Amino acid sequence: MDPVIVPELTVSFAVDLELKYDSYQGRTPSDIAIALQDTLDDLLFETSPNVVGVYTTITAIDDNGND
Repeated sequence: MDPVIVPELTVSFAVDLELKYDSYQGRTPSDIAIALQDTLDDLLFETSPNVVGVYTTITAIDDNGND
């Protein structure tokens, strides 16, 4: 019997998250970005059992002029 071919889609999104950041809590902007990325990956997998892969990339971290 031939295997059943299941079509797949790749859907790409661009998402910008703006959040409050307290530099005195000991986490760098990069630390926070990585933690958010991990959480986002987990949430995307949980949206549907049909999600078979999640690939995210941090493309920029901007402190919006807050030094």
